[in-house]
Amino acid sequence: MKKGLYLFSLVGILILTGLVEAVSGLVLWFALPSGIGRRGLEQSYLGLSRYTWIDIHDWVAIALIVIVMIHLILHRKWVLYMIKHIFDQLLEAYNSLKGASGSTINSE
Repeated sequence: MKKGLYLFSLVGILILTGLVEAVSGLVLWFALPSGIGRRGLEQSYLGLSRYTWIDIHDWVAIALIVIVMIHLILHRKWVLYMIKHIFDQLLEAYNSLKGASGSTINSE
């Protein structure tokens, strides 16, 4: 598989798992809040118990973390470049502010 298609697929999976995480969180928050259900019955939504929704929410969160880590590893060159670029801009701004007093910081 070409790298572009692989990265595109990874972003698609990332979006899909993010949506599942958000939906399960909303179901747990609004449809199945914590506490005892009506008349002591077990709470369920769409045929799944509250505990099943919690399991879905937890496991999708773990998958989401793994996918984000893979995404960051595959884009590590860009991430490191951006960190260096931002750091260099901050040093440049600091040196321009302190340049009148004669004290500067070198980036090397």
